[in-house]
Amino acid sequence: MKTRLSAARLFVSEIEVLGFHGCFPEEREKGNRFRIDLEMEGALEGAIETDQLKDSIDYTKVVEAVRDVNEKKRFRLIESFAGAIADELLHRFPRINRLTVRVRKLAPPGLKKGIWVAFELTKERG
Repeated sequence: MKTRLSAARLFVSEIEVLGFHGCFPEEREKGNRFRIDLEMEGALEGAIETDQLKDSIDYTKVVEAVRDVNEKKRFRLIESFAGAIADELLHRFPRINRLTVRVRKLAPPGLKKGIWVAFELTKERG
């Protein structure tokens, strides 16, 4: 039976970082916990056939890139934080054709304990 691969996705979930992002001085001084989830779609057919990391997306390097974005710049909004993560991943990993990034702020100031907020975006190569 002949088949054709219609999509190949790699997921990396629950990347937790301490970031100094937010609109309030308290957030920018003390920091806040963020969780990042990624869905990467791309040229992974080779990895399925060869079983070689060189033909895939190295998720340890993906996590490292997310942490680099978190540490190199402070953002006021989770929207811009998510956008910077997406841009960096698309820059570093040419195998990614389409990428969804979800950033959750786990304890936003002014909200009851246990409430978190999230922003999600999808970008693709154009």
